[in-house]
Amino acid sequence: MKEEQPASPPREERFPLPLKLKLSLLITSLLVITVVLVSVFLLRQEQQGLSAEMTKRGLTIAQDLSASAKNPLLTNDDLTLNVLVKDAMKDPDVAYVVITDHEGKVLAHSDLALIGKPLDRPKGLQPLAADLLVQTYKDPGQGSMIDFSVPLVFSRVRVGGLYLGFSQKSIQQALARARNQTIGISVVMVLIGIGGAFGLSTVLARPIRRLMEGTRAIAAGNFQISLPIPSRDEIGALTDSFNQMAKSLREKEMIKRAFSRYVAREVVDEILKDPEKLTLRGERRDVTVLFCDIRGFTPMAERLPPEEVVLLLNEFYDLMIDTTFKHDGTLDKFLGDAVMAIFGAPLPQPDHSVRAIRTALAMQAGIKGLSEKRVREGKAPIAVGIGVSAGDAVAGTVGSEDRMEYTVIGDTVNLGSRLESIAKPGQILITERTYQKVEGVIEARALGSVKVKGKEEEVGVLEVVGLTQTA
Repeated sequence: MKEEQPASPPREERFPLPLKLKLSLLITSLLVITVVLVSVFLLRQEQQGLSAEMTKRGLTIAQDLSASAKNPLLTNDDLTLNVLVKDAMKDPDVAYVVITDHEGKVLAHSDLALIGKPLDRPKGLQPLAADLLVQTYKDPGQGSMIDFSVPLVFSRVRVGGLYLGFSQKSIQQALARARNQTIGISVVMVLIGIGGAFGLSTVLARPIRRLMEGTRAIAAGNFQISLPIPSRDEIGALTDSFNQMAKSLREKEMIKRAFSRYVAREVVDEILKDPEKLTLRGERRDVTVLFCDIRGFTPMAERLPPEEVVLLLNEFYDLMIDTTFKHDGTLDKFLGDAVMAIFGAPLPQPDHSVRAIRTALAMQAGIKGLSEKRVREGKAPIAVGIGVSAGDAVAGTVGSEDRMEYTVIGDTVNLGSRLESIAKPGQILITERTYQKVEGVIEARALGSVKVKGKEEEVGVLEVVGLTQTA
């Protein structure tokens, strides 16, 4: 016998970052993100407000200039036009003012050297149209600019054009001041937040660490632990729930220890769900038994290497287990290349026969998918035969003092096994009694009476075709 290795002591966990530090970082990060987002939003709002105010002021100046420039333009009074330009340039935000004739020749300009020359506009700006045009662009020397282009029209005839440039340096300076103030306020808020976050994380981490230590104790098998409830908030409720969990685990552990050497794991789980409603002594129960067997497994196993046989059985068992548990059945035992499942025990199920039929159909569908997969892999296909029998059986624990298991025995079980043995590949056979329990839910084809081993009288057998459309 292989000597058992002593259990290794639980490894002490090491945390690179304590919970207190993580909470502090999280709260601080959220605070920083919030402050940054609010600051960016306020700065953007201020920028938009200043830009809108500057645009409004520029439109007013451009419209006033265009109204004042029409008469001097018609009378070729260049002196008055230049006086208008000079007065407009007194505004510190005005970068340039240009007045041209209808051919684009400069008549008045903030730069006197450009008077008399064709107007040279910055690249990317749209030409003057019939309506006032407001555009923004970047000037290498003066930065962001707002350009106002106003057609000078007299009696529906354009006689010239007015171009007014506004520099946004004042906006940028105001934003820089606001940004510096915001950074200062944000730093103060973050420092205050770090202190508050550290204090809050300390308060939160203390009971959580206590819960962690209690969880380790339970993991080590100590179900007698009970933690003091620190407060009446969510942490206190969590601690109380932990204590209730420890109490429940103590009770379930007692039940497990009492029944683990007598019954299978599935039965123990059912006991733990509702111990008061379950008895494991022998009793007559109305159940449905399902047998499923791989057809032609013996000759297939002789041809295949042992590794492939084990792989096939594992895939088969996985499919049978998952399908049975999906429909709340109990997997009673493995019989070589066959399985036996019970419905209606150990816990009663009013629709146990319907559950068994649905399980059988799901098994056939799963086997079909598994067989197609094997064919794609160049392996031999497989098929199963299934027998389902419903009726009375004795349910309870059987075995010896050292090994007991929960199962069902009786004529119903034997009949299900016989049906499985005569089922052809892909067939699901049921008895007439079983059909009476699921009539209206399934579609079945009568196969007549069949002589089965162990029974003197012939048994009416039906083949399940599928579920009805209303099922």
